[in-house]
Amino acid sequence: SFIASTEFIKNGILDLAKTENAYAAKILFRSLIEHFLRFQYIWFRVCEEKSDVTPEEYLKFSSFKEGLLTGKTWARVAKLLGQDSPLTPYEALKAVIPDLAAYSHKEIDKRASQFDLPNVVQHICRKLKLLRDSKKLPIPLAMIPEYGDLSSFVHGAPGAIQIMAGLQDEEKLAAELIKMAELAFQIAGSVKMFSLLTFFQYDKKFGPPYSKIANLVRLI
Repeated sequence: SFIASTEFIKNGILDLAKTENAYAAKILFRSLIEHFLRFQYIWFRVCEEKSDVTPEEYLKFSSFKEGLLTGKTWARVAKLLGQDSPLTPYEALKAVIPDLAAYSHKEIDKRASQFDLPNVVQHICRKLKLLRDSKKLPIPLAMIPEYGDLSSFVHGAPGAIQIMAGLQDEEKLAAELIKMAELAFQIAGSVKMFSLLTFFQYDKKFGPPYSKIANLVRLI
């Protein structure tokens, strides 16, 4: 679940902050942002549609797409080694996941693409249009440019080295680590909060945990 995955990543960021490993923390922070944006998109869709169709499609078609992408990767490796497979990745995966046979490769790509980050970001931006006098961006919108800025850390681009060079000063490094730790706590808390809010619609026992998490998030 997104609750568990964002909690794991948050804890990893906090551990790295303790050892002042800003580079690795930034890699995890970008992953946390992506998890959060995808969660927020699915949560919006569930609220709009008042059904579980979107999360079900996310689990099904994203899994199918991951399997096909993995199959393509192995097919390329096999070809480089002179061991071409007589089956396409789609044909091979059908033998492992029978449910996949109900959908064409093209349909899987199309239905999984709704969860691709560009589409996720577009939907979030439409949902969170700001009033002209708003002074503070909602967290999901504030995280979108941050996600782009952190790309160099994940992909080993020179920009990461330049950013790290600007964190040589101990005070700047400490401030950056504290900022990441606070945002990580806030993001993981928001995922719990929105999830509990949804659970509360079905069972009122989730009210107190929701209030507790909401109060903690507001303190940051």
